[in-house]
Amino acid sequence: MRLLMVMLAVCSLSACQSIVVKDLDLIRPDNLTGYKTKGVFDQDKLQKTLAQAQLKEEEIVVPQGNGDAVKIRGVHVSLPDAKTTVLYFGGNLTHVDENAPLLAKLSATCPANFTTFDYRGYGRTNGKPNALLLKEDALRIYDQVRAKTQGKLLVYGYSLGGFMASHIAANRTIDALVLEGSGTTPAEVVDAQIPWYAKPIVSVTISDNLKTIDNQNALSQYQGKVLVITGEKDSTMPANLGRKLFESIPSRDKQYWMVENGTHSNLSDDAQAKRLYCELLRQLN
Repeated sequence: MRLLMVMLAVCSLSACQSIVVKDLDLIRPDNLTGYKTKGVFDQDKLQKTLAQAQLKEEEIVVPQGNGDAVKIRGVHVSLPDAKTTVLYFGGNLTHVDENAPLLAKLSATCPANFTTFDYRGYGRTNGKPNALLLKEDALRIYDQVRAKTQGKLLVYGYSLGGFMASHIAANRTIDALVLEGSGTTPAEVVDAQIPWYAKPIVSVTISDNLKTIDNQNALSQYQGKVLVITGEKDSTMPANLGRKLFESIPSRDKQYWMVENGTHSNLSDDAQAKRLYCELLRQLN
């Protein structure tokens, strides 16, 4: 969203009246950010947090028309006594090598196997992303993980990953859903970034691809277990959008938690958020 704020600032200064938000204004692969990993998450690093856990590298090959292939890469971590697997979709600017250590810490508190992949153009995965391709990949990832999973499978989406997780919930039968720092639609998320003084003079147009992402629509028939976590001071995915999404979900087996003073990046550190997540895992076991 930082790029969007710059766009809005420039627009305000130049008195422009229209901004077109394209896929890559909200989806930020490594070639646009210059991301470099600070270290690969491997078996040695895993065992510093989970001594008995085992790590396996995963890959999904997606053939391309030109003869090349996109290789969607990630990791699967298994614990000796864990019965439930968590399929985690990270946020924009996050990668397997940062997400996996976070998941390992959560699993040290609430034991669960977990799997997470890099999006196209992120970290270990090659290719060029757009909103439609990421949604297609999310279903590919889910199908492969589901086929290899013996027990229950919880789908967890953080930020951008919340849109992927909701898309899966709309198209597959899942055992439970966690949405952390997520929102309703890209259009409403973008609108929330526009300062009040600019709203009368600035109009925003969303790309056709981004218009296909709609968490409220995706979850309009969802009846399963769901936990929605928002942050009181989250300026990227404002809490009111998370609350709006929560209230629109028809499931009777749903929980909502707003982290007091929570920002976009610290929600999973909150003690009550962890307790609710752990309780959800226990219900699945």
